[in-house]
Amino acid sequence: MFDMTKDRIDAPDVKTSVIFWLAVALSVAQLTVPIFFHLLDLQLRAIHVGLGISLAALVFPFKKKYETNRLTTLDILELLFIIAANVNIYIKTLNIYMYPGSADMLDLLLGIALTVIILDTTRRAVGWAIPIIVAGLIFYALFGDIFPGMWKLRGLSWNFVVNSIYFSPLGIYGSVTAMSATFISLFIIFGALLSAGGGGKTFIDIAFALTGKWKGGPAKAAIVASALFGSISGSGVANVAVTGSYTIPMMKRLGYPPNFAGAVEAVASTGGGITPPIMSIAAFMMSEFLGISYLKIIGYAIIPCVLYYTSVYAGVQFMTLRLGLAPVPEDEIPEWKEILTFRRLSCLVIPIVILLGLVAVGRPLLTAGFYTCLSTIILMFINEIPESGLMKSIKKMIAALAEGGISLARIVPILVSVSILVNMVGITGIAPKISSLIMSVGQDSFIFALIISTFVPFILGTSLPVVPTYVLSLSILAPSLLRLGADAVALHLFFIYWSLLGGLTPPTCTQAIVAAGIAKGDWFKTGINSVKLGIVAFIMPFFFVWNPAFVGRGTPMQILICAVTGFLGAIFMAYGFFGHINSKVNLLFRAFFFAGGVLLLFPHHLYSMIGLAVAVGFLIIEKMVSKKIDLEGSSA
Repeated sequence: MFDMTKDRIDAPDVKTSVIFWLAVALSVAQLTVPIFFHLLDLQLRAIHVGLGISLAALVFPFKKKYETNRLTTLDILELLFIIAANVNIYIKTLNIYMYPGSADMLDLLLGIALTVIILDTTRRAVGWAIPIIVAGLIFYALFGDIFPGMWKLRGLSWNFVVNSIYFSPLGIYGSVTAMSATFISLFIIFGALLSAGGGGKTFIDIAFALTGKWKGGPAKAAIVASALFGSISGSGVANVAVTGSYTIPMMKRLGYPPNFAGAVEAVASTGGGITPPIMSIAAFMMSEFLGISYLKIIGYAIIPCVLYYTSVYAGVQFMTLRLGLAPVPEDEIPEWKEILTFRRLSCLVIPIVILLGLVAVGRPLLTAGFYTCLSTIILMFINEIPESGLMKSIKKMIAALAEGGISLARIVPILVSVSILVNMVGITGIAPKISSLIMSVGQDSFIFALIISTFVPFILGTSLPVVPTYVLSLSILAPSLLRLGADAVALHLFFIYWSLLGGLTPPTCTQAIVAAGIAKGDWFKTGINSVKLGIVAFIMPFFFVWNPAFVGRGTPMQILICAVTGFLGAIFMAYGFFGHINSKVNLLFRAFFFAGGVLLLFPHHLYSMIGLAVAVGFLIIEKMVSKKIDLEGSSA
């Protein structure tokens, strides 16, 4: 959006300048205030909400016609209300803690105005889904007495509701906002700094150097690069745009159909959200919610992540053999001596080592995130100053901080709205009512209860990023499933996986649509291919709630057995979709390979053995049939 690498900014308009410097201010505030200023929690969150929502209101205009190069009257009014409302909270923090529910008329009016602005800014950023849900819950809180049966609620006063949303350490300034104001912001800024330091290009070069010499090299490079970049970037769409612009044209040039090339990139980029160490911030949030070490969360996520990418990689391999494609031309594969330099690797390796090291010795995520960002800034200066000089390096750093602020502006209104939603779920008591419905279903079938529970994260995930979808799903659905006996870690990962899948599945499939645009393919067919490649992600979550050994929650032998059978199951499922099967009963063979792969995931050893027998048996039969057909063809 902004280019500070030039000697000057070319005649910026007022609005662009305000957005740029406000974005820089937001990044600087998030890097310094939580660490160096000893503020009360509400004061820190008020600064975060004030800067973040102000920037988001400017970045996302009210309507298309307001996308002008000047500040409109509406922009100015919104900024005044946002600033006034958050300054009010900052000043009255002690009063809020000591006398909850004591808002006067001015406080209530500022609270209503700020709530409306936050919800509308969220609408501008990601659409109507969250604002409608929040508005519906507010309506339910105020007029619950008109609802029938178990849904009837004694209506709460508007004074109580606004106090809870605005004039309290809940609602706007609740626990989700607290995470947004601390470690989430730091790691989003880290992602922007990493991109500015050339991280995306380095990931792609590493991927091509690792896989380019093999058949299907560009597709396999897309998998590796997207997994690495997606773990840190946190956005599947951004991941597709960055890595896909390199990998998709290469895949097409070497013979992959456009719809398949786009699907490979879409699936690989989506998987970044479940790839350790960062998992698009979800790992940190899991650690906070569960009170479990961040390093343990990484350990729990490894087997599902490996099985996900095993399925994708196997699908690519089988499709490559089916099409008879060649590797990447040798002269187009980056040489390791060009990649393995301090300049290329320092900003990738050293900050991650610092992050993991600080967490390993027990430092808080906020502290670890700060030193991760600080080390990245220092390394960027060390790398840039000798080549570009001090002034250009400073300008590049300021531009990187601005991009970090813009990235925050995209997520802050969403998370603050989710914080309001979580509060409304609490004060209306709607979660226990939904839980009772799921409990009644789960008494007959736990798996059926899980299937019903996928609807919320899947539908929300079609229009929202992973983190808010995950938090919403947890707040509404987790209590009942935990009472039914679900393992807490497995359940959190279950919701993270299902929060991702809306980005792959038609009709929304945002990642697939972006990838299809780059590949110049059909978005619907790209989405269907994405579902086939990522089929493990649709099936595996049920099995690791059913059998937590899949997420490392069991004895070493149980975990090993699950890892091995899951690995074989992922390969056979991929073969069922993409293997070259030369037979008149092609679909029948594919169905048995897929069924065998699914049976290998079952927790009972008997089912796994049956699955292995079915898959291997039909593989032998398929090869014999194929050989017979080839012999008949050659003799004819």
